[in-house]
Amino acid sequence: ENHVQISKVISSGINAEYGEGQLNSLQGAIDSVSGLKEYLSLPVCSKEEKKSSLGGAFEEAGIDPLIGNMVSTMIDNKRSNHISGVVGAFNTIMAAQRGEVPCKVTSAQPLSEEHLDSLRGALGKFLKENEKLLLDSDTDEALIGGMVVEIGDKRVDMSTATKIKKLKAALSLPL
Repeated sequence: ENHVQISKVISSGINAEYGEGQLNSLQGAIDSVSGLKEYLSLPVCSKEEKKSSLGGAFEEAGIDPLIGNMVSTMIDNKRSNHISGVVGAFNTIMAAQRGEVPCKVTSAQPLSEEHLDSLRGALGKFLKENEKLLLDSDTDEALIGGMVVEIGDKRVDMSTATKIKKLKAALSLPL
């Protein structure tokens, strides 16, 4: 909830698309330095040390002062470990404004383009006219077969592993 509030504050102070780019640059700058994310979470490091170590990285990445101030405030309030969450929340808000609907499909085997196109067509029927499906596919051999589809806050597990697990549970019940 704090991530969303902070994201709304950012979006009201600067152009939303610019803010999105700046936050993604911020995340990129943090991710590009090995161990920086962990360093920011350490309670033994002072606020001043954390701000100082980020200053150079932000300047090099061209981070807007408003974004820098937000991070500085987060550090002051011992919330620096939530920076990635704020960036993620803001990206989610921006994607929703653009009508983008993220969907993740995990299957036991990589899906062919034909299967992905078929899946896009089927899932597209559930979207509103102004929405756009952003399909991301992944593989997990532990599923054995079938797939798991996550779209929005919905999750449909059609994997063989889950079916086997449910069958085992049903068979272990007393008659």
